[in-house]
Amino acid sequence: MLTPKPAHMLPLIAGMRPLLERTLGGLIRFDIDVPPGTAPVMVDPARLESAILNLAINARDAMPQGGVLTLRADNIAIRRQGEPGCPAELAPGDYVAISLTDTGIGMEEATLARAFEPFFTTKGVGGGSGPGLSMVYGMVAQSGGGVTIASKVGKGTSVTIFIPRASEARALTQEPPSETIPGDGAVVLLVDDDLLVRAGAAAVLKMLGYQVIAATSGLEALKVLQERMPVDVMITDYAMPGMSGVALIQETRRLAPSLPVLLITGYTDRPEGIERCAVLHKPFKPQALAEQIATLLRVS
Repeated sequence: MLTPKPAHMLPLIAGMRPLLERTLGGLIRFDIDVPPGTAPVMVDPARLESAILNLAINARDAMPQGGVLTLRADNIAIRRQGEPGCPAELAPGDYVAISLTDTGIGMEEATLARAFEPFFTTKGVGGGSGPGLSMVYGMVAQSGGGVTIASKVGKGTSVTIFIPRASEARALTQEPPSETIPGDGAVVLLVDDDLLVRAGAAAVLKMLGYQVIAATSGLEALKVLQERMPVDVMITDYAMPGMSGVALIQETRRLAPSLPVLLITGYTDRPEGIERCAVLHKPFKPQALAEQIATLLRVS
């Protein structure tokens, strides 16, 4: 659950600087450009700090030989929805744009299109795009903001967070943001063999208000169900070594016939043998994941 309050960017970033410099290491120069006139934002300061740290870690991993990371904040006025360079979903209003720009390896278009997907990571092959991005997206969406990302291979990546200014946020948060679907403490059994992917997805789910039981394999998930642990919905990846997602779903139907299940797959065709199961195709944003879970819980 977020605890938003007015936060001034200059002291917040200044307070984080020692941690960020230690995180980046000696090979990376860290530049800060936060003008004194930067407006305060309405946000959970601890979550914003966590988001900035995640982005800094991604940037560090994208610059193994060193480079420059620049953190900049600007007052932004969006006059119409869909303005170039701004998140398409943001309503007109006054925001603060916080950007982290690195000089790292960059991302290809195919990778860039999947950057905010919880069940996608390039960390294992030396890239800088990991599950931290989906966590950042979830926090910003809950705060009534949005995120953009731009990248060029060999040039670097720039991630920009748009957060409503404190006065704007009060008006925007009178109704729950459309990007926020609270989990209300429901328990999600999350099954994925990839540690980074599992951790990133769990972070997004927790930010949405769900409790998470993480399992590294189909067999481990079945053990959870056999021990009668309270589970409200199960999410499983399709391609896993040993027991596949489909095989897990079939066994789950025997142990817990009424348990709502969501299968995550990168294939376009619906797998056979998974009747009465929701399917979410990659790539997707955390909002799509939240909507699927909320729908499953409503109809169960």
